[in-house]
Amino acid sequence: MKRLWDRRKRWLRERVEWMMPQSVTERMDRHPCVAHRGWSGKAPENTMAAFRLAVSEPSVQWMELDVHLSRDQIPVVIHDPTLKRTTNGDGRVSEWTAAELKRLDAGSWFSPAFAGEGVPALDEVLSLAAGRCRLNIEIKGEDSPPKLIARKVIELIAERRMEHDVVITSFRPEVLLAVREVSAGIATGLIIDDQPPELIPFVRSLGASFLSIGFRHLTGPLLQEAEDARVTVMAWTVNQPADLKRIVNRPEPILVCTNYPDRWQAAIDKLEET
Repeated sequence: MKRLWDRRKRWLRERVEWMMPQSVTERMDRHPCVAHRGWSGKAPENTMAAFRLAVSEPSVQWMELDVHLSRDQIPVVIHDPTLKRTTNGDGRVSEWTAAELKRLDAGSWFSPAFAGEGVPALDEVLSLAAGRCRLNIEIKGEDSPPKLIARKVIELIAERRMEHDVVITSFRPEVLLAVREVSAGIATGLIIDDQPPELIPFVRSLGASFLSIGFRHLTGPLLQEAEDARVTVMAWTVNQPADLKRIVNRPEPILVCTNYPDRWQAAIDKLEET
């Protein structure tokens, strides 16, 4: 009973503090913007064009991206395991070398202005982000053994000494366990679009400290439990202005993953006006 009362008092204190005037910077720090697949509302997802746009915006503190292994076992940045939706190629990502993927057109589907944007290697994005923003690297890699893709990704991160600037996330618990086997120190996180019982203990059982959850599943009790367990929460993918306004108005710390960093900024600015 005392523990429940202490948690209630802390929630009330945080709510009172949240209602007090706060600067835009304070609100941005409480709800950092994560550019989903780069600034994918303005440029083709998971391309260098989208990532360059995102890092050009000072308020973007994080970028999220997806990784598969190429045929020559190089981590490349693309969401789907197949090429059809976002490139002019056919077949599976794992059937092409990284150099071949780089020569594909991954931009024209979005706009002719982005014709010739290729599928980037992860190392290109690491180089761009270094010292500028943090990365949420989602390991997909359905065609690769979990430990192999985990090792290849972690090797690149370590080469650039960015272990403390990234979190590796996945829908697949076996991938997170493989990451932890390869590296004891790198941050990991579970991705889920649900809120099953005992979610936070399950995240912790994987050796993870990060929860990437569909934003419709956010609740006060879940966020409090995550905070108590020192689990960072990211809500995805929040694109509508009304949803962004509602989330950035919450007192709990939440990373906000969106295709539209400009809409996130507008939601933050509107809170300052009220």
